[in-house]
Formats: sequence, C-alpha cells, structure tokens
Amino acid sequence: MKLFSFILILVLFSSITAAAVAPGPREIFNWVAYPEVGNPELINPAGFSFIDNLRLRIGMAASDSAFEGFDRLSIAFPGAGFSGWWSDDHNMRRFTLSGGTYLLDQIVSIGAGYTWFDPTVKDNPWSGKHFFTLGLTIRPVEWFSFGMVRQGGVDLPDDDVEAVYRAGFAVRPFGNRFTFVTDFETERDLDNGQFSGGVEFRLLDGLTIRADAGSNHISFGLEAGFGTTSVACGATTDEDYSYTGSRGDFTFSSEPGPNLLTPSNRFVRFEIGEMDELRQRPFLSRTQSCFTDMALLLDRIASDGSVSGVIVDIRGSAGSLAQAEEIRSLLSRIARSGKKVYVYLESGSNAEYYIASCASRIWMHPSGRVAFIGLSSETFFLRDFLNNIGIYPDLLHIGEYKSASDMVTRSDMSDAQRRATTSLLSSLQVELIAGVANGRGLEPAQLHVIMNAGPYSAGRAVTAGMVYGISFQDEIEKLAREDFGGYFTTVSLEEYASSVPEYKVWGPDNHIAVVVATGLIMTGSSGSSFPFGRTMGSESICNALRTAASQTGVKAIVLRIDSPGGDALASDDIHHAVERIRKEIPVIVSMGGVAASGGYEIACGADRIFADRMTITGSIGIISGKFSFGALLDSLGINVEEVTTGPMASMSSYFRPYTDVERGRTFDLMEDGYNRFVGAVASGRGMTFEEVDSIAQGRVWSGIDGVEIGIVDEIGGVVDAIHYAAGISEIDPDEGLRIRVYPIPSFPGSLEIPGLGITSEILELFNPEQILYLMQPIFID
Repeated sequence: MKLFSFILILVLFSSITAAAVAPGPREIFNWVAYPEVGNPELINPAGFSFIDNLRLRIGMAASDSAFEGFDRLSIAFPGAGFSGWWSDDHNMRRFTLSGGTYLLDQIVSIGAGYTWFDPTVKDNPWSGKHFFTLGLTIRPVEWFSFGMVRQGGVDLPDDDVEAVYRAGFAVRPFGNRFTFVTDFETERDLDNGQFSGGVEFRLLDGLTIRADAGSNHISFGLEAGFGTTSVACGATTDEDYSYTGSRGDFTFSSEPGPNLLTPSNRFVRFEIGEMDELRQRPFLSRTQSCFTDMALLLDRIASDGSVSGVIVDIRGSAGSLAQAEEIRSLLSRIARSGKKVYVYLESGSNAEYYIASCASRIWMHPSGRVAFIGLSSETFFLRDFLNNIGIYPDLLHIGEYKSASDMVTRSDMSDAQRRATTSLLSSLQVELIAGVANGRGLEPAQLHVIMNAGPYSAGRAVTAGMVYGISFQDEIEKLAREDFGGYFTTVSLEEYASSVPEYKVWGPDNHIAVVVATGLIMTGSSGSSFPFGRTMGSESICNALRTAASQTGVKAIVLRIDSPGGDALASDDIHHAVERIRKEIPVIVSMGGVAASGGYEIACGADRIFADRMTITGSIGIISGKFSFGALLDSLGINVEEVTTGPMASMSSYFRPYTDVERGRTFDLMEDGYNRFVGAVASGRGMTFEEVDSIAQGRVWSGIDGVEIGIVDEIGGVVDAIHYAAGISEIDPDEGLRIRVYPIPSFPGSLEIPGLGITSEILELFNPEQILYLMQPIFID
C-alpha cells in the first residue's frame, strides 16, 4: 500500500498542474521543509505526519494602522487537518482539507490537500474553483529536513494560473535551538525562480524568534509559548521592502509545549497505592498509568527546577516490597536534590512505613497505626484435605527447595522450605531495617527495639519518634507550608504529567522501549484465568518484544518482569525471543516484586539484569505431574473404565495415579527440562552448569543475594534500568530521553475495531499508551 501511494505521488507530481497565487492567507514563514512552524495544510501537507496532538489555531490579520480581525480557523491532529478562511474585502471563503502519512516511520512522509472556494459567492473569479496540493518531507537524521510541494491548477476566465513548485531544506547544526532554512520557488518552466532563506532561534524555553528574507520580501516574527497555549505574530514587506501587513495566531494544543512563564514553588501531591505494573484501559476510557509511569515521573521531578517538593499520601497498601523500595529510592533522590518530601500516613505496615521513613516530615491520621513489626510468611498445606475428598496430588519436583507443590503434597513444611523461607525473610528484613534506620536517623539496634514494641497508635508513634505529628488529611498542605516557610501551589501527579513539555526532534524517534511482562506465564494471549488471576501469554509478550524491536529509532529494550513463573514451554518461547532480539539491540531486564522460575528464565538471556534488594527471584527448578480424581469419583458412585493401545497411552489420565513406570518416565522428562533450564541460565549468565546447579535446586533468593551468587547484575529499579539502557545506547541526555511502553492496552471485552492501536490514538488525540514522557534532562545520581 505504501509503495502504491509513493508511485501515485510521483505520478501526480509529474502530471498535475498547480495553482500559485490564490486568494487567502499565505504563511509568513512558508518553510516547506519545516511546515509545523505554521499550518501544514497551507505549507506542506506532509507535515501532518509529524503532529502528534490536537491543535486549534485562530488566525488574525492586521495592517500598520489597525487590527483587521480574525480571518482563519484551523484544526490539526495526527495525520490530518482542516482550515477555513474568510474575507469580506475579497468577498470570498476558502477551505482546505489535508492529510499526511509516513512511508517510512518518522523519516519519509507524503501528504495531499484539497482546497476549494465557496461556490455560492458571486462576482469573484475564484468562486467554485479548487486545486490539489501534494507534499513530501524527508528527515533521515535529527539535524536535516528536506521538503517539496506542488499545488494544483486553476483555470480562470481571464487567465490560467500556472503551477508553482517549491523545494527546500532545513538544518539544525547545533541542536534544535537554531534552525536554518532555505527555499526555492518556481513555475514549471523554471522562470522567475526565487530563493529565500530563514532562521529560527529559540532564545528561551517558550520564546522563539524567526526571520526570513528573499528577493521579494523580508519577514520577522515572534512566538511565545505558555504550555498548551502559544501566541505568534509576524510582519512582512514587499519587494521594495515596504511594510505590507501582519499576521498573528493563537494556538491551543492538547499537549503542552515550552512555557515562557515557567511555574515555580510547585508541590506535586499524589497517592501511593497498589500500582499495577501493566497499563489498563477501562471500556471507552483513557489509559490508566502503570508503575513505570509513576517511577519515571518521580525521577523527572528530582531534576525539575519548577518543583519544590512532593506530598505523598499513603492510605492503603503500597504494593510489593520491591515496588516500595523503588518508590522510596526515587523519593530519596527528590530529597537529595534539595526538595522537600512530606508524607501523610493514614495507617501503615512494613512497606508503607518503609516508604514514609525517607520523608522530611511524617504526619499521621489520629486514628491510624504503624505496624512496622517485621516480616512473616504463612503457607497452607492441603494434603490431608485432599485425601479426605478423594483427590491425590501426584506431583513431582526437581530441586530440593522447589516447594511450590508442597502445599498440596505435604501436610507440613519441609526443612528445606523452612531454611529457604527463613533466609529470604532475613534478607528482606535487613533492607527494611537499614532503610528505615537511615531515614529516621536511628541505629539498627534502636530500631529493633522499636519494632519489637509495636504496633503503635498515632500518639505512641509520635512519642517513639516514628512520625512527626498527628493530623487529618485535609490539614497536610497547611502544615507543609508552615514547615516549608512559604506559600506553594499544589498539583496532582496527573496534572504534573500533563504539564511536561515534549521537545520535538527530527528523524528517527530515538527512544527506549519498555516491555511489561507480568502475571503467571502461559501459552497464547495475555489475559486472566481463574484462579490464577492475571496471565502473561507467551504470544502476547513475544509480539510486544518484536513490535518494540521493529520500531524506527528504538535503541534498547527494558523488559520489566513481575512473574512467579508458569508454563515451561511458554517461558522457553519468551526466553528464545529475548535471545534473538538482543542480537539486534540491547535487552535490559528490570525485575519487579518477583521474577522467579519461568520469570527468571525469560530474564537470564538479557544483556543485563537489574533487581531491587527485595525482589524475589531464582526458583530454578521444575514441577510437574497431575491430580488424580479417581477416589473422589468412586465416593460419588462414578466408575471410569479405560481402553488403551499401549502401556503409556493413559499415563496422563486424571482418574488414577501414575504407575511406577509412568512416574519414572515423567521424572525423566522433568530432568531433561531441568537440565535445559540450568543450561539456559548458565549460557545467559556466563556460568558453568555446575555453578548454576549449586545455587538452583528451586531455591528463591532476594535481589541482593542474587547479586552475590551471580544471577543478578545490579541493584536498581526500572528507572535505573532505563538510564543504563540510554547510557549504552549513547542517547544524549541533553537531547532528552523518550520512552515507549508496550504492550499497548486495548479496550476490554469483545469490542473489536480494525487497527485499534491507531484508532484509539486518534480518539485520544495523541498516543499516551506509547509515548510515556520526555525527561529533559535525564536525572542520574
């Protein structure tokens, strides 16, 4: 289809006559290689491909003596736009409908427009006339753009208006602060060709100066940006350099641009709850942000001079210990950057207080309590219950510590499971105590005493020095301003995110892709399954990885994993996809709350693995088998008979246990699977089979222990993994870092819309599922 479109454009360029001087506004800065500076439908319709938000522009005209009035309205959104112009002096109305599409994503764009004049107007030779506009833009690199335009022909009663061809290029040799432009305009016979040159200088964020000069004009203009609103004005001369008039525009955008009036003394207030690792989209609603979204925004706040601090509301569960560790680390970065961190704690246990402990001040609800009292683990053992109802769990495992099946095969905890669980909890508690002790200025021994005397009511927590004061939630901002020593405005995290400007770049959109893989691993598509909850489908994740890797400008993939494992075949497929993709671009893993068993298998093939100290990982082992319901059916008076064609034909039957031979064959298959699993880890981690086997055996490890035994490379969260990926990809932090998150959420339920990804982006006027935000600059401590 794209090849056909390209051939069609070439034919049209070579065959259609074009019109030049038509009634209506002509852009003061008519730069064919840089049409986004004005209205692409009037300059080069190929420019619509580079617009990624809704844009409404209201144009006006003025002379040296007076404001002449508003005379133009245009609407632009990704891929298309419409404009209308009216003039009482010319007794005419003109309308243009244009669109653009990529032939090569972010690099080559083509566009076409159709302009018509109001046929109901009398006594005007242009009444009812129309013409086509064709455009081409090529941006192979971030510093160069080439454009070419041709406008369609019109036969007038007195004369034919001939075609006008325009071509030009623009360069940014010093980044996007300076843009130098050259254009050439001519008719078909190349007579009366005219050159012009211009420059754009971004004097300040939000203040841009433009100038353009040719043999028949000189133009000068200014544009001031105020986030989602901008004001532009310009004046031009004729060939004698006499003033001919001025034009201005008010532009309103759905996404913010540079802001001349940079806000100051802002506090961002947000609530911490159980943040989903995966973006969600309720039916016909906007996409809900995920944990990675929050983490990246908090990281940006640390380096944002317009933000003086944050107010964090903790009113429920803070998610997994690993997520709590990442949030606390980011809040600590904000505090180290000289900003205030205030926390309102309604009630909290280990994870919630661990986060709060890094704050400058902690206020607590009068009826709240702090239960920072240590960690515990409880496991159900169902073997006796299953025996009572006639179900036999005929499950086998390889690995002394592979204990997930023990809950149905045993009546009590094995010594191996107890040792592993005790070691894991001890490792996690070391981090909890170290973090809180550091944040509250206590020695670990003091904190042990405080923990053992808990839990605490609000009053007792103040006495023990765990919180600063007692307050209701609606009083926090007043208390924070008193402590801050001045007034500040408060915005929500969503409002802050919507105020972050995106600085457009030319050429391939260099970015880091974040692929989120969460849930129990199964074959097929991702979704949910009772009683396991969310499932990670191997087909969905492999497709997301391939899609991310195929995008123009992708420099690395960060694979965010939060999974306890699952199906061995599905895990192997995802592991294989990771290994293939890392031959093309780096793949960096960020482990969330848990990346164990199959969750670790898909991680071990990456170039580098990041984990939090309190991530749960490892569990390199195999569980397989079946449940036998024969005794249950017997008790219900149901008889099952079988007929087989071989001794192994019914080994998978759910109506009887394995025979000894069948159990041996099953174990042989499991042993092959275990050897394959260990071999994959050894290959991915640069270890020997024996080294991996010695720390495998189904044992789970904390992230910090994983670093010591060699199954994790570095302690850090998803933001650290993204910074690392940007570093090895040689993305310049001063140019900003773009992140795209996959998979793109779709509408839930049975609603099917062809090309849903594109359709949903247009409905939402921009693409919030992929373009997460721009960090400018990257904050690295």
